[in-house]
Amino acid sequence: MLSALFGSAVSEIKQAFLIIDDEAIDELFSDYGSIYGDSAERYARKTYPKWKDQTTKLSGQTMERLVELVPPYLDSTQRFSILQKVLRHHKKFTGTKTIRINVKAPSQGFSELEETLESMSHDHMLVHLPAHVMSAAKWLFDDDITSARAMLAEAESLENDMIRATAKREIALLQKTISTGQVQAATYSVDMPAGRLNVIAYSPSKCFVATVCFGQNAPETKILRSWRDQFLIEQKWGRHFVVWYYNNGENFAKITSRHPVLISLAKIGINILVKAIKYRANRIVK
Repeated sequence: MLSALFGSAVSEIKQAFLIIDDEAIDELFSDYGSIYGDSAERYARKTYPKWKDQTTKLSGQTMERLVELVPPYLDSTQRFSILQKVLRHHKKFTGTKTIRINVKAPSQGFSELEETLESMSHDHMLVHLPAHVMSAAKWLFDDDITSARAMLAEAESLENDMIRATAKREIALLQKTISTGQVQAATYSVDMPAGRLNVIAYSPSKCFVATVCFGQNAPETKILRSWRDQFLIEQKWGRHFVVWYYNNGENFAKITSRHPVLISLAKIGINILVKAIKYRANRIVK
């Protein structure tokens, strides 16, 4: 299906088909007839005005067959625009990196963030593209593989430049916001050419519930910290939960510490969670 291959660019290809000049459309319909027969050509010629004024919808097999013949009639600007949309449609992020910034002492986190930004600012998108995307590029450039590769490389470069510029601008704003000292906790995610960068700003506290129940260096507390760092912050919902907990955990810990019954209940809940974490870890290892 064209939509699976070209994504949102399908509408642009269809629009290009509908504005082809009279001489070119006559030639295209002749090619269409030579491939699919006289009756198909007559139908296309008869229906074309209705497709143009949208009284009849251009879709289905007829649309796909006609659109397949469009590339020779596209100018270079149209081809490049379509190719950019194809790249965006098929781009897959190859990795995720999470940076945690202590808002009370952010310099180390900022330094790590700068290094990560640089390392994730470069990627060769063409390496990760499915083979059929190259086929789409060849189709757009009349099976000229050299032109297709050149245009893919240029489109990739422009796409990465835009991603980098946006990411660096937004990260700079985040750094400025954290530096004000007014932020206690925040989570942020930005796409980079080489993957997705997650940033968690947090205000450390020693009064969280697990510490109250078991102690700062207890196995249960360490397991929960590891679960936070290796699992929670890799999930969108998990990052939001971590930020929420950084904002509210200290209060919960204070309340819990004053009531033995709450401590007992919290221990039961934490032990259940720790067992679930261990069970999941063992299944992944196996």
